[in-house]
Amino acid sequence: MRRFFSIVALSLALLPLTGVARTIGDLFASEPGNIFPLLTRTNRLDMIDYYNSGQMVAVPNNLTGESRLVMMDSTYLKVQTSGSREVEMCMRKVGKDTVITVIETVMTPVPDSRLTQWNSHWQRFTSDRLFSMPGIDAFITGKMPRELRADLQDAMIFPLIHLTFKGEKHDIIEAAHGLEQFLAPSEFQRFATYLKPSLNYRFNGLKIKPVKK
Repeated sequence: MRRFFSIVALSLALLPLTGVARTIGDLFASEPGNIFPLLTRTNRLDMIDYYNSGQMVAVPNNLTGESRLVMMDSTYLKVQTSGSREVEMCMRKVGKDTVITVIETVMTPVPDSRLTQWNSHWQRFTSDRLFSMPGIDAFITGKMPRELRADLQDAMIFPLIHLTFKGEKHDIIEAAHGLEQFLAPSEFQRFATYLKPSLNYRFNGLKIKPVKK
């Protein structure tokens, strides 16, 4: 019986999506493999079925590992695609269209994220003007001495920024740096008092803009 419902759901997911998609689950099932290359559509539908029945069951992925649907409501979901990668998806209406904001995070082992946005046909919005990924400079207060700032930039050649959705409606994106995990404790303390722990962003149409405090 569960397999029957999976087949029905798959058929619905493959129908042309016009206007506003029904739920985030539909978009998860119809994603063509750019974001979920390790999971077949059948895998994803099984995950949805398990979750809706109150079970968080791991399903096998294409790398002989396991994937789990961790959280899902009508507009948001989080998937642990492997032991070192998770994906968050949030859908929202912009005008008459549906926009899917996707955050992919890998553990390096410090979390490092990237954000992309897509329409309901899984065509990507590529303009850099829609969202500017913060670098480590965005977390520095103006009071940090110039010499210390130079030391920090040398220490953090590759900025590792973790993004995640926050709020009851998942309408806030929080960005946090991984310096405390990346640096030795004594080294981190040199910079700690001059750093903001996190930054918040809000949706503004297609754009994602920093929240000014």
